Amino acid sequence: MESIPPTQDALLQHTKRAAYQSQTWCTSDEPFQDITSPEGIGRTKEEDTWQPVWITLPVSSKACLELVNCECKKGCTARCSCRRANWKCTALCSCNCAHK
Repeated sequence: MESIPPTQDALLQHTKRAAYQSQTWCTSDEPFQDITSPEGIGRTKEEDTWQPVWITLPVSSKACLELVNCECKKGCTARCSCRRANWKCTALCSCNCAHK
């Protein structure tokens, strides 16, 4: 799941950062630049530095884990696919085990 390509949201955040940088470069020959804050334009302020916003949506690999389910009929056993992967069973699992 980690090899899933970047999302449209990641592209949007990258485009915002690139447009902001382009705006800064286009006015670099002016003696007084009127540069807007990068807040909300693909960056966020953490402590005293500006950090890029990579995505605003949940990470897809974590969201996909919620779709995983086992096919255990009478509770989870050693053959349970969730237990073998060291995951907790989800609401989609057909078992009635205690580690949901």
